Amino acid sequence: MKEHLVMAIESHLGWGAGDTWSNKDFEKLSQLIFDTTSKRLSVTTLKRIWGRAEWVANPSAVTLDILSEFLGYEHWRAFVQAKKLQGPKEKTLRKSKLVKIGISFAALILISTLVWVFWQKKSDGPRITASLQPENFVFKSRPVSKGIPNSVIFEYDVSAADDNSKIEIQQSWDDSKRISLARKDSIATSIYYHPGFFKSKLVVDDSIVKENDVFITTEDWLGMIEQEPRPIYLNSSDILKEGKLAISPEVVSAHNLDPRASEIFVSFYQVKDFGELDTNSFEMSVTLKNDFGEGLSGACQRALVYVLYEGGAIGIPLSKKGCISELTLMAFEKFFDGKKNDLSGFGVDFSDYVDLKCISKNQKLDVSIDGRLVFSTEVPKVPKKIIGISIHMEGAGSVRNVILRQEHNPVYAFKD
Repeated sequence: MKEHLVMAIESHLGWGAGDTWSNKDFEKLSQLIFDTTSKRLSVTTLKRIWGRAEWVANPSAVTLDILSEFLGYEHWRAFVQAKKLQGPKEKTLRKSKLVKIGISFAALILISTLVWVFWQKKSDGPRITASLQPENFVFKSRPVSKGIPNSVIFEYDVSAADDNSKIEIQQSWDDSKRISLARKDSIATSIYYHPGFFKSKLVVDDSIVKENDVFITTEDWLGMIEQEPRPIYLNSSDILKEGKLAISPEVVSAHNLDPRASEIFVSFYQVKDFGELDTNSFEMSVTLKNDFGEGLSGACQRALVYVLYEGGAIGIPLSKKGCISELTLMAFEKFFDGKKNDLSGFGVDFSDYVDLKCISKNQKLDVSIDGRLVFSTEVPKVPKKIIGISIHMEGAGSVRNVILRQEHNPVYAFKD
């Protein structure tokens, strides 16, 4: 039914299929939703709904309610009920409506151009005036501990802002995670539930005036069951089994979750300072296996391995061969959709462990699975510091080896 919601929004907007949208289109949609409902959905959340960004959990009921409200329904259940009542007549009605419109192709292009120009102007947002220059503000941050969850203390000075200005701190790229500040105050705190590298932002009247790096590390390997709004953190005894990393179906069930009846994702995170390791020259290898093949979570046995770097990630997807159409590979802010690209090389047989290798050398990134090259792309010249690895699997999974090298020199190793 989520697909019906996506199609309804695409039809409502008239921008074409979501897999052709740019990042700016998702930014426009985020603003439209806020203008209509006074509720925020971040660009990344929207990309997840459209299969254009990392999937680690089902969309929450709150997200589905907001999207349904955007379309004029009271909530998600009201949308579902309305679709059930429409039944098979929906396609017929849509076709009839298109016939009645009778707009020429040239006129359609003109209207689309005007709409694009309008939204370009609207999405520019407020311009930074002289009083909002970064040098007029102070914005610092520091985590209070090691590990996850972790609170961060922000120190700020916004006395240069107007008395009636709206002051906010945004934790990261997710603009739905903003906290309001009082102009006269100087301290605020925020909690982070996932490890990683985040660009926190000081926002004045919706203009970003200052950014600060927040680096949340793990103490060692962190295992969790992904869910919104907070993940379930697992003890080291739950994930370290006989020299390997593993989250079993029994561990998931112990938290009253059934991966046969719903899509459940389990994750392993190792986020730390790896020294001089960067995106221009590194080798990552991992041996992994999706251990769940039943019910809803076991239908495709999806897995996703991320090499995390400052400001981004390389995301390598795996699944059963029959599900490769639903995969999306991410590399240096480019998305390779399985519906438009041949990602058949990422279809695997998880009846045994799979060896995945990722090598960056001479501005080229090569990905190999079980010794066979399956993907290559260019690497940006400006290097980014590598800060972690995360591994996500649908249902349950295990990992035997994780190795990071720089020019064949070991930097980090987890071995069984």
